[in-house]
Amino acid sequence: MSSIYSAARLYGAACATILAMLASPAIAQTVSDDPELRNPKVVVTETRMDQAKGYLKEVMPKGTDILRKGLPRWNSELCVSIIGPPVDQGQYIADRIAQRAMQVGLKTGGPGCDTNLLIIVTDAPEMLLPRVIKEHEGVFGYPGDSGIDVSGTSGLAKFATEQRPVRWRQVIETVSASGMPLDGDAITGDSGLAANIPIVRNADASRVRSNVRREVSRMIVVVDTGETAGQPLSAVSDYLAFISLAQVDGEAEANDYPSILSLFKSPDPPREMTEWDVAYLFGTYGSEATAVNASAQLRDIRDLIVKYDPEARRKTH
Repeated sequence: MSSIYSAARLYGAACATILAMLASPAIAQTVSDDPELRNPKVVVTETRMDQAKGYLKEVMPKGTDILRKGLPRWNSELCVSIIGPPVDQGQYIADRIAQRAMQVGLKTGGPGCDTNLLIIVTDAPEMLLPRVIKEHEGVFGYPGDSGIDVSGTSGLAKFATEQRPVRWRQVIETVSASGMPLDGDAITGDSGLAANIPIVRNADASRVRSNVRREVSRMIVVVDTGETAGQPLSAVSDYLAFISLAQVDGEAEANDYPSILSLFKSPDPPREMTEWDVAYLFGTYGSEATAVNASAQLRDIRDLIVKYDPEARRKTH
């Protein structure tokens, strides 16, 4: 099977199965019950550069894979489908994700777009997921295929059974700098050389660039309402936006550098993305996607976090 799947086709079939099985639970509270949003401030005991390094170390996925390959991001139009919650809550979540996506320059699809971000809200994931995985495994990605990586909270077998408020799977493709898939036969470019084989070239006199990049192709997120009960809808929505738009460590404690990632772990968590979280998103989407190695990209992200000025952004928006 080709490594490039039609997310719309896969999600369309999976959604039919899910809708047949799924009740319609609420996430936690209605929007009107939402408490005032809070944004904890970091106690400044280090330089901004040291803080940026510490924050990245805490929220980025661990392991050598990230250090070798770098962080992927969305490059296509984001199209969100949400199954399970009441219509008003589903729309609230979708709007919040779209708002955050547009803040970092992503385009979002309108009604009828082809789904590439599927969010399932259920109070019985342990009953729902095994069947969905069995009947629609392609939705969750085939990491053995050429050019395909899968990232998330766990492997597929554990994904169906683990107990956590939110679990997710990102399907990541390695494509050319212009977005061309790297699977299949070699394609000859204008220069007469293969256009879909990874090479490294000098883009200018000072920086070395690759002709490939990693991008999120599609993503599936499962929210367990039994685990999210008591959390305000706005906070859950911002949590979903953060883990959907950036590759993050699902096990991050994020205690020293306040983050929405601590929503389900801290006794007094933030109720929206913190300034650090927003800076991380801007760093991810403002960094060089075709950096020749992960270290160069991570330096870009770190430097953009250091330069991020929330007050300046508030004055221009």
